[in-house]
Amino acid sequence: MITLANILRLLELVACITGIVFLKKVKKTIFAFFPYYLLFIVIAEFAGRIFKYYEMGEMNKFLYSYVVIPVEFLFFFWLFYQSFRKERYKWLPIFCMAIYLASWSIDMLLLTNKKFWFYSFSYTVGNLLLLILIFRFFMQLITTNAILHFRHNMLFWISTGLLVFFLGTFPYYGLLNTLNTKYTSLCIAYGYIVFTLNCLMYLMFTLSFVWGRQNIKSS
Repeated sequence: MITLANILRLLELVACITGIVFLKKVKKTIFAFFPYYLLFIVIAEFAGRIFKYYEMGEMNKFLYSYVVIPVEFLFFFWLFYQSFRKERYKWLPIFCMAIYLASWSIDMLLLTNKKFWFYSFSYTVGNLLLLILIFRFFMQLITTNAILHFRHNMLFWISTGLLVFFLGTFPYYGLLNTLNTKYTSLCIAYGYIVFTLNCLMYLMFTLSFVWGRQNIKSS
């Protein structure tokens, strides 16, 4: 049976396979680890489905709260750091990473009631910080000659995918616990939007491998 979740898993797998197919093209760039990140996401999602099938809710919560979501933010902070490392604002991704880790630690230890499944505070902080880096990248792109070759800039497609997803889902994940407990119908409706944005993000990731070129600067 084809479900929305299976469609998303398929798009994640397509992005991962595309990255592996084009691995030779990116192996000498900052994107060499991107296919492996996508493989990690595919494996994590598969594990999550198994935990859900066997009603292992605590294992699923541990997987996403302590592994998947932190790795997701830290990987993209690292990717932007590699892109910015020759710029005067190369400190910005490191600063964002430190702030996120501090917020994640606070969320784990102090703020979040254990009855809640989702850690909204640290996710919202990570979301905001990642958006700052994305906008910084686009500002750099449009003020240099790199804009002339944006179609072949891998980080352009990756950043566009991230922008579509994280900007569009900012209210949803920031208020997820509240929506889930008090506004169930709204939460379900918004969930379809989140699904669509997630699919678009992985399509953008796929395009980054197909249209990206090794000799195009990332920023």
